[in-house]
Amino acid sequence: MPVALFMTVIHTLAYQAAYHYGWWEETDSSLFGWDKVVPVPWVYGAYLVIVIWVFHFTFGKFWVYLTVNILLDGLYMYLVYPVGQRMGLVSSESTLPTIAIVAMMVGFSLIIYLYQLWQDDVFKQPQRNS
Repeated sequence: MPVALFMTVIHTLAYQAAYHYGWWEETDSSLFGWDKVVPVPWVYGAYLVIVIWVFHFTFGKFWVYLTVNILLDGLYMYLVYPVGQRMGLVSSESTLPTIAIVAMMVGFSLIIYLYQLWQDDVFKQPQRNS
């Protein structure tokens, strides 16, 4: 769960940077009207659950983890997202090439993997008696 919450923070910051620098717009995918910067259903719902499940099945097997992330990120950006664009559910405006967004997503997955390794190390250290 900590890694999923950390990923939520990373995605929130990434969407804010994208909004500020004009990398892409999510105004068409606004569910509530006030979530024009960060798509709340994705960042605080789907990504959170997906990260938990991917870590549950692949953590400790780095190459499997990396392969699954590359496949899921690629499938999302090259198959699922274009369908959402055609249906008018997500924005079609982006100044970044799709491969750059996939690379960003894979980079985030590497960051959270390192975070989870650090978390495991912190919790495995013996407690000191004070």
